[in-house]
Amino acid sequence: MGEPLIVVVNDRVLRRTLTGVGHYVSQVLLHLPEVDRQIRAEPFLHARILRRAWRDPKGPAVTGASDPRSVDSPAAPAAALARQPRDVGSSRKPWWVRRIGQGAYAGLFRLLSGRYALYHEPNHIPIRCGLPTITTIHDLSVLVHPEWHPADRVRWYEREFEAGVLQTRRFIAASEFTKRELVSRLGLAPDRIDVTYQAPRPAFLSVDAAAARRTLAALDLPSRFFLYVGTLEPRKNLAGLIDAFEALPPNIRGRHPLIIAGPWGWSLEALRERIQRRALGSSVRLLGYMSDAQLAGLYSACTAFVWPTLYEGFGMPPLEAMACGAPVIVSDVTSVPEVVGDAGVLLDPSKPEAWVAAMRRMAEDDAWREDLIERGIARAATFSWKRCAIQTAAAYRATLSSSHA
Repeated sequence: MGEPLIVVVNDRVLRRTLTGVGHYVSQVLLHLPEVDRQIRAEPFLHARILRRAWRDPKGPAVTGASDPRSVDSPAAPAAALARQPRDVGSSRKPWWVRRIGQGAYAGLFRLLSGRYALYHEPNHIPIRCGLPTITTIHDLSVLVHPEWHPADRVRWYEREFEAGVLQTRRFIAASEFTKRELVSRLGLAPDRIDVTYQAPRPAFLSVDAAAARRTLAALDLPSRFFLYVGTLEPRKNLAGLIDAFEALPPNIRGRHPLIIAGPWGWSLEALRERIQRRALGSSVRLLGYMSDAQLAGLYSACTAFVWPTLYEGFGMPPLEAMACGAPVIVSDVTSVPEVVGDAGVLLDPSKPEAWVAAMRRMAEDDAWREDLIERGIARAATFSWKRCAIQTAAAYRATLSSSHA
């Protein structure tokens, strides 16, 4: 056997509370050693700067832990909103402080990365350097809909994204939808783009009834409810979901409240005002960030998972929900149909009346729910982190064999 291929992975995202990209990085790092012993993927921040294992128990948990900012009391929505941070989608440090930190990190990366054969940037924009580079693009929402994102993030893309594309030899796309966008919007050759689907993490399996009841009791939740999971940000269309929920008959709203789990994002003042103005009382609950164990319990117990997003590069929450045995009602846009297939109810996110009808049927038609639950579990089982790692290893090798500079 020859010398191993040593790949440096930018792992800064593992230093924060883990959401989508952080979970992606952690799972790729976990599974690559299992599928290709001739590839050694090294997390740069932990290996070269912190000099400790990236799964060090003193650091952030790989699967995430309850955010101390979570809203987990049975308070009314107005009180919950008052306790949520204004913007957890980006650091509350001034932009210039963040830029200084990013510049210092990039300088250390360039100084200490000479021993590597390949650089994997898992989060859209690579650090400028001379290493052969492969970049994972999860979606192009910042370019397609800048109005949905914080201004500082948009400025970062305007300044750095084009240079990152030019630096990258090969790309990993989170879905076929994202690959098509890379081709149509950036003019990339399709043969430079590999699609690697993500998968539910091990925590996301159907939870037995007793464990689910313990989760619900700890959060003071009823036994039946509609569930949304994800960061609260404009493209998730929470306003549309609340409109649909409010249009349900009062008896259904009373028996099946709307539970929203996820951190408060950005540019959502109108949503905040909408919840407060409509005085939906205990019918809408905001839980904040939840751990994987809590989410598995919520998914397993909910009447239905509801996700009227306007744009996604992949769509992990519906996949997690199906793996846990939740019937899902989701948007029929962008990448979501790739993930859900025919195992869920796919609806136009701009037509709230269709969402009202589907949510009402979920509350009243147990046979329909059970059929969707079975199809969802089977669908989720077709996704595999091992397969993702195998495809990622192949993409690494293809990057080094590419003549593109």
